[in-house]
Amino acid sequence: MLYEFWRTISRLNNCRAFASVGHPVFSSLVFSALFLGFFLDGQIAKAGETCDIYETRVLTTPAPPQWAPAYKNYEAMLAKLPEKADVIVFGDSLAEGWPEESFSTIFPGKAIGNLGVGGEMIQNALWRLDQMPVSKLLPETIVMILGTNNLKALSKPCAIEAGLTKTVEKLHEIWPNAIIQVLTIPPRGKIFNDFEVERQEVNGFLQKMPARNRYVRTVTGLDDVITCGMRGTDQLQLWFPTYFPDICANYRGDNLHLTAAGYDALAEIFKQENN
Repeated sequence: MLYEFWRTISRLNNCRAFASVGHPVFSSLVFSALFLGFFLDGQIAKAGETCDIYETRVLTTPAPPQWAPAYKNYEAMLAKLPEKADVIVFGDSLAEGWPEESFSTIFPGKAIGNLGVGGEMIQNALWRLDQMPVSKLLPETIVMILGTNNLKALSKPCAIEAGLTKTVEKLHEIWPNAIIQVLTIPPRGKIFNDFEVERQEVNGFLQKMPARNRYVRTVTGLDDVITCGMRGTDQLQLWFPTYFPDICANYRGDNLHLTAAGYDALAEIFKQENN
């Protein structure tokens, strides 16, 4: 911890924020804040939180979208629902935005169906699995990427885990012969560090899911690759993101949605995990 503290102070001495202010009072305040931050980070353990039964109920109870654009995206997806698909990508906008030319490199020669809906939360995904006319679709593989919008909504990790578990179980109920490949939730935010504690907890749960369900595979190991190795874990960067902006070609400007290059990187990770 002390090494990280002095490394941060050293970086601060060279950064534009320090140079532009140029005042000893600022230096003292920043030094004190950094010391306090590192001290508290090392001394205070995050208390465990019990999972709220009502929040869990919200995320495991099918519910239609409560946001008009998400409902519109759902109907647009229905209009393009294929009659046949060997492989389905299912989930929120990260699924919806996956270009077929990129996704098909993972499953060459297979008919692809994109069942992604932008703005969707877990409870909405459960609802549409009850609504969609999917009986004719007989996929061999389902790729699911879901949960980032529930992180944004500040749902507790344990509730997200319960919702994702129920979604996987519902997918298996509809398509009992399909293998369900679950992607861990990618990093997001200005320094790719938003909701990081919660995201890591959920992803740790997802990594253990195959041990509980023989029909589940987890695709992981994407964090540093997808963020171009720029994932923000440095304290100085966290406190002064304006002076340490992360620009990664795999992400769009919102540092949430992926570019074509980002999906290609995701496809490569997927192929490595499946070899």
